[in-house]
Amino acid sequence: MSLTTYRLEREGADRLLFLLHGWSAEQHHLAAYVPLIDPDERFTAICPRAIHDLPGTDGASWYDRAEGVPVPDSFRDALGRLAAFVESQARMADVPLDRCIVGGFSQGGFLALALAARVDAPRFGGVWAMCCALPEVDGVDLDLGLGAGTPALIQVGEQDTIIPPERGRAAAAALRAASWSVTEAGYPMGHSQRIEMLVDARDWLAALR
Repeated sequence: MSLTTYRLEREGADRLLFLLHGWSAEQHHLAAYVPLIDPDERFTAICPRAIHDLPGTDGASWYDRAEGVPVPDSFRDALGRLAAFVESQARMADVPLDRCIVGGFSQGGFLALALAARVDAPRFGGVWAMCCALPEVDGVDLDLGLGAGTPALIQVGEQDTIIPPERGRAAAAALRAASWSVTEAGYPMGHSQRIEMLVDARDWLAALR
């Protein structure tokens, strides 16, 4: 099954930015921020829609949840599909994965971190994770040591009651302990985004070489 995708093609861009939206959002959500976070148009942005449509809404979900946690089979399915999608898009664009950034919010952030931190993961150019944490899912094994040196931007909401900021900070600490190049920031917000975090993401992306 292919993923419905919204792309922002930037002429001459030699890097890819994959943006994975959160639960109940859709492929245009994070795409709307691209002109702000990449004003120099260094990246072609690729924004896939999540797998499961939510009835009665325009939104979608990457994986099922039960009692507030991911259903393992569903999470593993989403991770596998995304891994194949990212690798195929990079191959078609003739862009090596170490020049690809994977980013996401909430559900999308969990998956972005899983893509880069899973056992046998390829080396990406960086990971941008908003309001999320490292996944703790049966059958999804992580090897943080493989990503040593990988830039990671971890952003948390100080008033987030869905993914408490302590979980995001714990993810940042674990990546830092495994020698990732971690930038960590908190913001006076709940489970959301605000302009300051996007400005910080712009500066982080601009510094990647």
